[in-house]
Amino acid sequence: MKAVRFILLAIILTLAPAVFLFVRAQGMTYSNWLFVPATLVWLLLLSFWYLGFGGGLFKKRARHFGIGLASFIVVAFALSKLLRYEGSTSGSSFPKFTWVWQDGRETPEALESSAEPVSAPGVPRETLEAAAADLTQFFGPDRNAMWPSAAFATDWSDEAPIEVWRRPVGAGWSSFTVAGNRAITQEQIGDNETVSCFDLFTGETLWQYSDDGVRLLLAKADQPMAEMGGEGPRSTPTLHDGKVYSLGATGILNCLDLETGEKIWSRDILEDINGVNHDWGVANAPLILPEQGTVVLPGSKGPGVTLIALDLETGETRWTYEGKGATYSSARVIEFFGTPQIVSVNLKDVTGHDPETGQTLWTYDWPGNFPKVGQPNKVGEDRLFLTASYGMGSPLLKLSKDGGSWAVERVWNSTRLKTKFSSAAMIGGYAYGLDEARLACINLADGRIVWKGEKYGFGQHLLFGDHLIIQAEQGEVVIGQLTPEGFTETGRIDDALSSMTWNAPAVAGRLLLVRNDKEAVCYLLPSS
Repeated sequence: MKAVRFILLAIILTLAPAVFLFVRAQGMTYSNWLFVPATLVWLLLLSFWYLGFGGGLFKKRARHFGIGLASFIVVAFALSKLLRYEGSTSGSSFPKFTWVWQDGRETPEALESSAEPVSAPGVPRETLEAAAADLTQFFGPDRNAMWPSAAFATDWSDEAPIEVWRRPVGAGWSSFTVAGNRAITQEQIGDNETVSCFDLFTGETLWQYSDDGVRLLLAKADQPMAEMGGEGPRSTPTLHDGKVYSLGATGILNCLDLETGEKIWSRDILEDINGVNHDWGVANAPLILPEQGTVVLPGSKGPGVTLIALDLETGETRWTYEGKGATYSSARVIEFFGTPQIVSVNLKDVTGHDPETGQTLWTYDWPGNFPKVGQPNKVGEDRLFLTASYGMGSPLLKLSKDGGSWAVERVWNSTRLKTKFSSAAMIGGYAYGLDEARLACINLADGRIVWKGEKYGFGQHLLFGDHLIIQAEQGEVVIGQLTPEGFTETGRIDDALSSMTWNAPAVAGRLLLVRNDKEAVCYLLPSS
């Protein structure tokens, strides 16, 4: 009996480090949630061991066990009444709690974006106008967050970026698009989902368009975990031919006049297709197809309409693709073998479509119910690189075409570049990205890790030539040079933002726009 007593104790005591090592070996932050039930089970097993094998009389041990269990239940009940869940502390999905009497969570009134921007003196408007350029869609002209070169200096050691203006904004994870002197984003103002147009050079509000009474967390009030993703719209508006196409978190697409913000037409996509909203809201940027005169959007989370194309002028449905459901990645046009096609990362597969008709050209099954956020990227002439986290791996695909028939096969699948919120950046034969919050490099020949660098959190980044601008999750902005040997910082803005930032940065010429769910800032980057 004595031997059994100590063997059981040894097993229980070993369980905790074993679970810890197992979870850490997964390399995925969402697995850390296992620590909570594992800790409770571990404490319960220790308590039962004490009840059965502890010292002293059984009656005394039983009394101690009962007191301990009752105390745990009382404390847990008290905390459930005194603490309020307020979403995530970071992209790791660790919960954030505040006392119920504290004003930690933003109320509708606190989301009002009424304060005026604070502009920095000494930067003439003519200088800013000369430095600006249009940025009409999410992640740039190819929707892949990669530019062949930079229009600004990439070494900020001698000349630092100049803050042009700073202003409060409502909640939301949208980025900016730019046309002329207009910078467009989306925000939650009270209970109204809002498209906002700011003066690019001063930060002043030029116009706002609101969908009154539309708020993601109101629509998902019966789904407590929706709060994990935060408040407000997630998509970035697309600009085309003097119009703004904005997609809200509940699936409302608005076509607005760029000059005035007046509504031209509107569609509630998910309602029209009888679709199901995504767990954390619609986050995809509208894809404009000028030659076809259509705007392509994601559909339902579940099986059914997975992609839908609407007429740019009227909003009428031109075609739909019935698939296994949409996810969070934004569709883009990629050309393979002389054939431009819509490449869409969906909930359980990846598909290529004829832009004119929506006809499916090829399908690659990529199962799993976890979010897929990263943009698909072309590698060479016939390959497609996909990235995701949650254990799904990041596969490299090879496409082929025989007459009118398409085929796709997997070359390899790597778990060494797990981009949870962001996408991969590629230079030559290497891919770089935030691997579960840490900057990493893999070899595209075989998917093997080359190096793993500093932790920047679950942020976003843009590639200009061989220099990467990183919007770190905690708010700072970093720039540096990427090589297969490592990442060398060449500048940073430590005080850009000061709280959790999941929004992608936007660069319009030499103007850098960054924002989160509380404030937005514009910087003039040094000239090259």
